[in-house]
Formats: sequence, structure tokens, C-alpha cells
Amino acid sequence: MTTSDAATRQAQAKGAAHGGNRVAAVFRAHGVRHVFTLCGGHISPILSGARAQGIRVIDTRHEATAVFAADASARLTGVPGVAAVTAGPGVTNSITAVKNAQLASRRSSSSAAPRRRSSRGAAPCRTSTRWR
Repeated sequence: MTTSDAATRQAQAKGAAHGGNRVAAVFRAHGVRHVFTLCGGHISPILSGARAQGIRVIDTRHEATAVFAADASARLTGVPGVAAVTAGPGVTNSITAVKNAQLASRRSSSSAAPRRRSSRGAAPCRTSTRWR
């Protein structure tokens, strides 16, 4: 059993099991202590799972601010920085900060689920991860 599995089982024992608990268990397994966010409906399970795992959820006033804070946290601590933003405009608002973190060649990760549309691609929202 991995550390992530054990953390997931503990979270499930505390309350209802949902995907946010699994995501938070992975965060915990990687040493994440903070999640920066602008709260929204799509990410509520992740935030509640993070709180259940003892990870501090820090609410910001803008999605880009959340990503800049996650990048700064990663630079200062060496632990991956996590920013959680909602789909649609939340992702759009965070793109500048995500690209800034990527171009700075620091530990950062972001992803967005692309929508299926035959005439449009999801190129700006593909997962971009760079580990030094």
C-alpha cells in the first residue's frame, strides 16, 4: 500500500468518499502544504479533500494570483506549488501566470480538461509540466 492509498483510506474513514479526497491524498504524498485558489463549484471537492488532509486552502481574489502564489511557494520551498481554478474563465484567467511559471523553468504543473469539439482544439490548455 502506498502513502497515497493510506491517506485516501484515512480520508474515506473520516467522511464521504469523493474524487477530491484522492486528489488531496496525492498532494499530501508530494509534500504539498498549501493550495491556492479562487473558489468555484467545479473544484469544491478538491478543496474539501485538501482541508480533510490538513492542507491549508488559501483563497485569492483572482486566478492569476493563485497561480503566481503557487509558483512563488514552489520556488521558496522546493515542493510543487498547487493552484486550483475552475473551468472556463478560471483557466483563461490563469494562463498568463502558468506560462510565466513555465518560462521561469520552475516546478509547476497545470492542467485543464479539454472539451470535445471538432472545430476547436485545446492547445492552450494542454497539460504543461516541467520538473527540473
